[in-house]
Amino acid sequence: MQRTILSVTEVAAYLGIHRSMVYVMVKLNKLPHLLIHNKVIFTKESLDVWAENKRYNQL
Repeated sequence: MQRTILSVTEVAAYLGIHRSMVYVMVKLNKLPHLLIHNKVIFTKESLDVWAENKRYNQL
């Protein structure tokens, strides 16, 4: 299984939010992310699960 790795800019576009909001959400631990050598990265799969859980919890 191949994982899709996304950058902060790609996550912002994917979620339809500003890059600075992505950093705020990372700092508050509101988005699933990884820190590798001080670089924030994301997997598309973990963001999809996170978004689905958010949507489900709002119903």
